[in-house]
Amino acid sequence: MPLMFVALAGLDLPADGPVPVDKPEQATAPEPAAKAPGNAKIPNAAAADQKPAPLPGITTPEESEAALAGCEAELRKLQVTFDRLEPVTGENGCGITAPYAITEIAKGVSFSPATEMRCETALSLARWVEGVVLPATASLPGKARLTAINHGSTYVCRRRNNLPTGKMSEHSIGNAVDVVDFEFDGRGPIGIVPRAGDGNIEEAFQRAVRGGACLHFTTVLGPGADASHDDHLHFDIAERRGGYRLCE
Repeated sequence: MPLMFVALAGLDLPADGPVPVDKPEQATAPEPAAKAPGNAKIPNAAAADQKPAPLPGITTPEESEAALAGCEAELRKLQVTFDRLEPVTGENGCGITAPYAITEIAKGVSFSPATEMRCETALSLARWVEGVVLPATASLPGKARLTAINHGSTYVCRRRNNLPTGKMSEHSIGNAVDVVDFEFDGRGPIGIVPRAGDGNIEEAFQRAVRGGACLHFTTVLGPGADASHDDHLHFDIAERRGGYRLCE
């Protein structure tokens, strides 16, 4: 007897802001493929027609040699170890005119894995480490010394939160970095995880470095902001009207 299938329409997600998680009853089950004689299957026509949406356009910031020279001078004052790389170009405007690889974000503090970011992004990161992370480390019990900060991504040509639609991420023009954990000499590492209500020194440290980041970045997202940021701190230097800062 023939069967009739009804396709459930997926809900459109917002271009930015927290990404809602579907409840079990809202989840859309894939439509089964139609049967053909023998063991062969007829591909689902609707699925075959689905193609990834093209990337929207984004503008790679222009860089002047004078501004870059000034930025590099500030990085040296903060004892950052860096190299300037060849320009990076991606789809639809993705890229970095003058990308930088940062190997030490402060003296004796490695930053890994390999990076590609704008000098302005690196300078915000270095100022955050100098003015927020190192003082927070000094307040940890014992004699902890910060030795490394590890990140999940810097330059990546993609949309926000890796969604299939919506605006491009600040990662796609070298404006963003995702911090995942901190390593120390004298105590164990502190990773970025949901800690609200833990009431321990790790929660205090995470709150301190996250809160202080909004003095140096225009966007700060982390655990609790949305499901996409439960395991890292997202920092970027996006410019908004009126100098607005998004700190969640």
